[in-house]
Amino acid sequence: MKLNIDPFNRGNPMTLKDAAVVSTLAATAIMILNVIASATVGQVRADPLAFCFELAKAWLVAWAGNFVTLSGLEIYISRTRKEE
Repeated sequence: MKLNIDPFNRGNPMTLKDAAVVSTLAATAIMILNVIASATVGQVRADPLAFCFELAKAWLVAWAGNFVTLSGLEIYISRTRKEE
């Protein structure tokens, strides 16, 4: 599989759908690395509802941050190109 990822290529800009897909994948990885990897079985057994809330909160924050960053990249690139 050949990946041609170049965010500065104006011929193939990232759409909002692309940004949402990439954000979803990245948020899932961030949630696994930050919350699940550091959780203990005792924490999950003690309060499963609080653990699920932390999972959801970590995923939503990561998704929103990634989506805003990726969708704003196109706007930033167009501004810098206009200034040149």
